Amino acid sequence: MTEVEMTEKLERLQDTDDDAERNSLALELSETGDLSVFATLVKLIQHPELENRRGTLVHCLENYDCSAIASLLAELAETGNFEVASQAEIILDEQALR
Repeated sequence: MTEVEMTEKLERLQDTDDDAERNSLALELSETGDLSVFATLVKLIQHPELENRRGTLVHCLENYDCSAIASLLAELAETGNFEVASQAEIILDEQALR
């Protein structure tokens, strides 16, 4: 993926209201390991309007070192729906963040 494509997809990830498109873009972009994707995912996960639609976004964090957001993951593990809590638990356990 070129830098231009990456930038366009990252902007679309932030702007789309379509859950399927957001999830598809998040999965594709997270595979790059790019830190700007990580920052965008964290920002989107914290958007109140996505509270019940962020399971895939949390899943995508598995591709990154999440030590800087361990407290967010712990909060998601306690307060998120089943999918979000499960994904947060997986990351916390696999990355030994507790």
